[in-house]
Amino acid sequence: MKILAIIGSPRTNGNTYRAVNQIERELNKKNEEIEFEYVQLNRISLELCKGCYVCIAKGEDKCPLKDDRESLEIKMKQADAVIFASPVYTYNVSWIMKNFLDRFAYRCHRPEFHGKKAMVVVTTGAVGIRFVTLILSFMLGAMGFITCAKAGITFAPPHETDEKKSKKETNKLIRQTEVFYKNLIDAKPVKPSFVKLLTFKMQQKAFSKAPQNLADFKYWRDKGWLEKTEDYYYKVPVRKVNKIIVSLISKLKV
Repeated sequence: MKILAIIGSPRTNGNTYRAVNQIERELNKKNEEIEFEYVQLNRISLELCKGCYVCIAKGEDKCPLKDDRESLEIKMKQADAVIFASPVYTYNVSWIMKNFLDRFAYRCHRPEFHGKKAMVVVTTGAVGIRFVTLILSFMLGAMGFITCAKAGITFAPPHETDEKKSKKETNKLIRQTEVFYKNLIDAKPVKPSFVKLLTFKMQQKAFSKAPQNLADFKYWRDKGWLEKTEDYYYKVPVRKVNKIIVSLISKLKV
């Protein structure tokens, strides 16, 4: 099993890296064959998104920025699961993690990672964990990742030492790592929520009416997702009542 850890901290080997490294150690206690790979975004070439819309309209291969984006996406595709970690900077993800999300915005239109498990790790010195976890989980869900574990860790400032609090935070991380591992070894397809079923149908409706030269239309057509008989991005049982309600809502003009 191969796990990729994408760390969105401008600091090399800082608190966010330390938290993920703890996760690696805990997982290796359960399975020594787990292979970890770290990508610290501040150590690769990922230029700032220009907002030119080319990746959405024409395809990511037409992006004018030539850097490590493509090789990073290959790593995400090859991994069995991905850990996304960011510190809290002014109640948001770090700027370097935000740029990562911007550069992969096309995956919200053309989700490639459905069925792939993910863990979200958020570190802070004081506040913002809940909000930043929500933002990161939402964006990853739009790309198709299944966020099956979330760990928010508070690190005391360098001038403070509180062993009791530190142990409490470590235990939180260990518990979420156990949740992550249980989901990793569970091979059953994850049943989508009602919201995710509706999201699929709304995207299906939108992209079926898109210009046929648009990258989104081509992608959805090639995946077979534009067929009205398709209920979700991958084959999974869907309750009949949910199918009916989703179908009715998706037909409304909004």
